[in-house]
Amino acid sequence: MIMDGRRRRLAAKELVRRGLEFKPDLVGVTAMTFEARPALELIEGFKAEAPELPVVMGGPHATGFGPDLLSRCRADYLVLGEGERTLVSLADALEGGTGLEDIKGLARREGGEIRYPGPPDPIEEMDSLEVDWEELDPAAYFSFWTRNAMNTVARSQRRLPLFFSRGCPFACTYCHQIFGRRHRRFGLEKKIEEMMMLRDRWRVREFEIIDDNFNVSLDHAKDALRLIAKQKPGTWIAFANGLRADRVDEELIELMLSARVYRADYAIESASPRIQNMIRKKLDLERARQAVNRTAQSGIVTGTYNMLGFPGETIDEMKKTIEFAISLKNHIASFFQLMPFPGTEIAEANPQLAREVRELEFGDASAMVKNLSAVNDRTLKKLRKQAYRKFYFEPSRMARIIKHAPKNARLLAAAAAVARLSVQERVNY
Repeated sequence: MIMDGRRRRLAAKELVRRGLEFKPDLVGVTAMTFEARPALELIEGFKAEAPELPVVMGGPHATGFGPDLLSRCRADYLVLGEGERTLVSLADALEGGTGLEDIKGLARREGGEIRYPGPPDPIEEMDSLEVDWEELDPAAYFSFWTRNAMNTVARSQRRLPLFFSRGCPFACTYCHQIFGRRHRRFGLEKKIEEMMMLRDRWRVREFEIIDDNFNVSLDHAKDALRLIAKQKPGTWIAFANGLRADRVDEELIELMLSARVYRADYAIESASPRIQNMIRKKLDLERARQAVNRTAQSGIVTGTYNMLGFPGETIDEMKKTIEFAISLKNHIASFFQLMPFPGTEIAEANPQLAREVRELEFGDASAMVKNLSAVNDRTLKKLRKQAYRKFYFEPSRMARIIKHAPKNARLLAAAAAVARLSVQERVNY
């Protein structure tokens, strides 16, 4: 049984009650770092009500925090990294009563010590991974009235996320390590079949492709878009997780249009060459400018992701990033404050910082958690608010948004959130 407590807005106590009614042999909890506190409360609830029931935690927070998380929570096991095979191996071992010590990716307690044999091997046979869509009940997520996707705008409320690949070979120091650096791809024919099935079975009208880096291989990205266009599923496509902006050419943009891509986001992060090198993103900013402007001019709703507050970043470098974002022809821009999540290279830069970030509570993507920059907290917060005002309150940009963005309740909700971000620090909608 799969129960999405976040989607259903269920408190930990209610989740525990419903979960135990199912009489499970094993309970698994997953969470992003933003959700760490309620996830740990949920684990505590299960162990309080059923102490002998094995509980395992996995996902982004457990992976980033590492094996030592077992010293801070009552979970019996952690599944770290790419977890499908590790979880199956754990279930088999618990059923058979042996073999836990050799399971890669599994952290556990033994004799008062935490044991961890190391990360799992990357899954190479990507098509062996299949989503049980029937169990997930996609229709439960089709709503305009609550946020149901990364994308802040929408052509349809009947939308679902898809992966065409996993992993990213780039070594950005602020990024997660869940899927590793090895880029692996699902078979295109099978992925298109899945799209068609979801369209026919649940009347899905929009797909959000959320690969770590969809266009690592420009040829593969083009082949995927060609096949989508050829099969004509009649659905819209959004790239909300951020394409690599300096790996885009004119042909890719034309193929995006033919495949009915209506939104594309590009992860810029910083317009400072020094910061680009320091965080090892090393984005070609001039090529990025061309890609963003050409995509926006084609009529695709185009967004950029920008970050402020990198280690040692000066006020001039932050202003350069803001001005770069404003100078583009894109419709949307997000200005995030750097989140030094546990497990990222930035957070692990020195032992003191690594320990400190493990004591922090990360509220949501809007909030400042730890300022590593060369400016004080007040200045950083002020710059971010100014960035939203300067970007969105420009008449020509407002006109572009009105012309190209879908006109529906999601656009109104996004506009309201932007207005709030221009005057306040935290918005979660």
